[in-house]
Amino acid sequence: MMSCTVTPVFEQFANSYDAATPIQSQVAEHLAQLIVRYHTGVTDICVVDVGCGTGKLTQAVMSKFLQNAALASAQLYGVDTAASMLAIWQQRVAHLLSMPLSSTSSSPTSPMTLHSQALCANMADMALANQSADLVMSSFALHWTSPSVIAELGRIVKTKGQLHLAIPVAGSFHEVRQRFPKLPVFDFLPSHAWLAAIETLQQQRQGTLMYQAEQSFAVSYDNLKSLLKNLKQMGGAVSGKDSIDTATFRRYLQDQSPIGLDYQLLMIGLQL
Repeated sequence: MMSCTVTPVFEQFANSYDAATPIQSQVAEHLAQLIVRYHTGVTDICVVDVGCGTGKLTQAVMSKFLQNAALASAQLYGVDTAASMLAIWQQRVAHLLSMPLSSTSSSPTSPMTLHSQALCANMADMALANQSADLVMSSFALHWTSPSVIAELGRIVKTKGQLHLAIPVAGSFHEVRQRFPKLPVFDFLPSHAWLAAIETLQQQRQGTLMYQAEQSFAVSYDNLKSLLKNLKQMGGAVSGKDSIDTATFRRYLQDQSPIGLDYQLLMIGLQL
């Protein structure tokens, strides 16, 4: 694995990320179902998971392909800037490699051949060739960059290949914002900012929009302190805003009523 400069908070909390991110697991499962549903039937496939993190989406997608005996071979690429998360992604892929087809499917066909490579790289500048991937996918990652990243993702998608995305957008953290308005939280971009970039790529490549929807995902916590602890364990609870004053923060923490953490996800599938 290449060495690289990463955001320290992601490196520090890679080991706690999976347990702290139930919504990310739900979204990965949901997106995986869409990916398998719209699979074109290509049996030898190159898959790139952009902002792969610990591999929730890679595992969800490839497990379904294994269960359905839908592929003969797959080359998997996991792209992320956090080496510690890529290490966990590699462990997940290794587990997939160890799964014999006979344990997941009654099909008499030969086991799928899997190869994998972890790429420590920025999502906006990936070291992959033009039109080299059959399937490019990303879940809960693109919000850390800007809609201009869509052009880079589209660059590596083959003609007739597919791009599947789950992007947190404005409307997320709705309950937190309502109840604790001075708490600094991440500012998600509105969905139209991402849709404009998608439309540009679609027009440039004469692509076909397979699906587009916004969906809410939520989980409840005992109180604000519990929620904030969970956000910290995700490794991504950072904001560019000024810090909240101590008195207000202490007052917020005295609220012991349950609080929901909710995300609004833009789900997009595009064939190029």
